[in-house]
Amino acid sequence: MKPVKTVAIIGGGPSGCALATLLKRKNFNVSVFYLEKRPEIIVGESLVPAIIPFLRELGVEDEVKTYSTYKPGASVWTNKDEEATSPFSFGEGTLPPYAYNVPRLDFDKTIFDLAKREGVTFFHQQAKVEVTGNGDELKLSDETINAIGNYFNGQPDLIVDASGRSRMISRLMNIPTWEGKRKDVALFSHMKDTEPIAPFNIHLHRLEKGWSWRIPLPGRTSIGVVINPEHLKEYGSTKEERYDNYLKSEPTLKKFTQNGTRATGVVQYDNYQLISQKMYGTNWALTGDAAGFLDPIFSSGLFLAIKGAFRMAKAIEGGTDAHYKQYQKEQMRELYVWQKLIDTWYSGRLFTLMRVGMDRMDTALGRFLGPHMQKHLTRIFTGEAVYRWYSRRFLNFVTGSMIDWMKLGRLHNRDVRDLEVK
Repeated sequence: MKPVKTVAIIGGGPSGCALATLLKRKNFNVSVFYLEKRPEIIVGESLVPAIIPFLRELGVEDEVKTYSTYKPGASVWTNKDEEATSPFSFGEGTLPPYAYNVPRLDFDKTIFDLAKREGVTFFHQQAKVEVTGNGDELKLSDETINAIGNYFNGQPDLIVDASGRSRMISRLMNIPTWEGKRKDVALFSHMKDTEPIAPFNIHLHRLEKGWSWRIPLPGRTSIGVVINPEHLKEYGSTKEERYDNYLKSEPTLKKFTQNGTRATGVVQYDNYQLISQKMYGTNWALTGDAAGFLDPIFSSGLFLAIKGAFRMAKAIEGGTDAHYKQYQKEQMRELYVWQKLIDTWYSGRLFTLMRVGMDRMDTALGRFLGPHMQKHLTRIFTGEAVYRWYSRRFLNFVTGSMIDWMKLGRLHNRDVRDLEVK
């Protein structure tokens, strides 16, 4: 990579605008191309404590706090009557013991407005990118250069794709991807007059088919279902019919939503597991969802997008191929570690561990392992489990070998079955 002074960022979402802010603060000439095509509601409303230090560094936590609900922990339900709650303080780590549930349109506007206040130049139009024919080098089209009045006096030194799931550069260059085994569909809306949630934890439910979230927001609750699309066919032909009918027929959701009404339309998302296998090239780089995105189960999406922006800013400031290579290595490693945690949810091993753990707390083994399990399971929901090597190894053990031993009857005198998410 050659030294970078001018940067064109494609996408005005949180990752692109956070990156633009950080670069502007380092005196880079940076611009953001964006189109105001925002859906009524956006997935990714529940933040994890690991994002709070980044919000503080950006200087926006106080603003985010004004329109959000304070989130002190997470609650997981294996069925409609069996709940396990973990306040974030149980993680006993270095992170704040709280996060926020955020209306995404407000949150995204906060990061967008921050970039504007910092002096970032915005172009309200689509950026067209072309391959130059010189290796994997890219350029903005002549049409785009002319539309912005030759702002860069030629081509920008670096083009960053922060276009989200549109993945503009990846699609243009046919970059190979890793895709997860799950091909679920998420349907969600905001509802009013549902059963109140207090304190304002995120609530995650294992259902008879798929799983769901309940996220308390100011004046309403975000309720989503993630499910195999084959299961949805029996509930109707449109996303609205499928969502409404599923809520009425699923025992857990019916319990919590039977007196509620939708305050918004229904939004659908497909495929939550995709990681680009190349995240930078001669004069381009990927960040945010354009680089990789995962299932929303542990609320990692916005955190990874914002943290990726910080990593990318560091790579651009460093300026060498080694810096970009380090960025790619760290991003891929983090996405894969999160994916391993997500797999324990779908395989049912996380549920099995929680259920067996509660059942065995009165034994010598339970008293020994209980505090460790509580701490490190909580760190999954704070975001800290990914960064602490001991947490990672402990969770690998208790969701792997330990459960396998239980199934053989060595640590438990009853049948142990994984509570798989179907």
